[in-house]
Amino acid sequence: MKLLKLNLSGVRGIVGETLTPELIIDFSSAFGTMQPPGPILVGRDPRKSGPMVQEAVISALLSTGHEVINLGICPTPVIQFLVRHYRAAGAVSITAGHNPGEWNALTFINSEGTWLNEFQGSELLDIYHLGRFAHKKLKKSPPVMTELNPEEIYFSWLRRRIRTDEIGRARFKVVVDPCNGAGALMVNKLCEALGCQLIAINNEPSGYFPHDPEPRPRNAGEVASLVRATGADAGFLLNSDVSRVSLVTETGETLSEEYTFPTVASYWLKQHRGPVVTNLSTSRMIDGVAGKFNLPVIRTRVGQSAVIQTMLQEDAVLAGEGSGGLAAREFHPAFDGFVTIALVLEMMAVEQKKLSEIVRTLPRLHIVKDKILCPPHRLHTLVTETRKLYPMAPVNSLDGLLFDLKDVWVQVRASSTEPMIRIIAESPSELRARVEVEKVVAFLNRLL
Repeated sequence: MKLLKLNLSGVRGIVGETLTPELIIDFSSAFGTMQPPGPILVGRDPRKSGPMVQEAVISALLSTGHEVINLGICPTPVIQFLVRHYRAAGAVSITAGHNPGEWNALTFINSEGTWLNEFQGSELLDIYHLGRFAHKKLKKSPPVMTELNPEEIYFSWLRRRIRTDEIGRARFKVVVDPCNGAGALMVNKLCEALGCQLIAINNEPSGYFPHDPEPRPRNAGEVASLVRATGADAGFLLNSDVSRVSLVTETGETLSEEYTFPTVASYWLKQHRGPVVTNLSTSRMIDGVAGKFNLPVIRTRVGQSAVIQTMLQEDAVLAGEGSGGLAAREFHPAFDGFVTIALVLEMMAVEQKKLSEIVRTLPRLHIVKDKILCPPHRLHTLVTETRKLYPMAPVNSLDGLLFDLKDVWVQVRASSTEPMIRIIAESPSELRARVEVEKVVAFLNRLL
């Protein structure tokens, strides 16, 4: 099975197998062709393939006449913030986020600092497929500027927008695992800015991932052990590009990544009234939180681009997904793990509550997730077949199929980042949700 995924935000695959130098150059040339004049930022996470991919991206952008600002190893939300700081034409973030180390990806960012919207993404794919790249006949190559410590500008900005005095007085001790990704060592600067004592693990930007770079309970065991052993106030687990976070309470409880968004929302919506945006796959816990403030929840397809663009269109105050990614519009339109950590600590300091106490106030639902690998050409056919399991249930087909039963909802959809089908169910009863997921998995496996 060839593991390559093309979508409106970019391209990802296994380096050297499906994500080849030719593909990287062609996609970067297409992006350079469609962008207006101006510099383009390029940053990456520390994956071993990163330097090779970065050189190919920079070469292609130079050939289309763009000056390049090389940020080196830099988290995606920091790149997005710097696009507007530099008034750049756009940016390319080289990271596969939560995917394993052999994967890499190009994520394209527009001049607003957001992932490409639907129209921009379609234009990019059209230029790529047509091969109509605007390579310039240059007498002199545009310059490549290497920006040292670009995160300093970002952390200076973040410090001014967070209630650091309250956090500093709380004298929090936190455990953070950046998984040797783009957030490694930068978490030191985050905690310095917030006035926290940091206990960091896997904190070298080596590109060697000690576990899956996905912030989920199954990867948070080391953080939980350290929280208990050191008496820390909270633990945080990051993905490789710092767009997602999962939480560990002071008791060592490893919370599902689904808790990150409603936890922050329970604090943020007290001060900022307005709509909340999320996707169809996210836990209905966020509906319960927003409902306490009589605020609407708007559902979209899965993906940062869809969620953020809807936040901007609907003038929403908060957007997020059950993956542990969220954006507060007052900060910037990006899923930002550093902002998420800062807001969780601000909430704990201002409300003078432990993280476990805050979490106990959230609606308690049980969400169960599974996935099966599937050849790309059969993904959507198999998703459609699952209608046979629930012929009488109300169905939402905005993103795959979501069946709304009386005591459980079930969603079956093709992944936008990997060749697989994702199956999700949620219910007040964990057993009920698990039974439905297992039923769908068994049904699909019989068809493969």
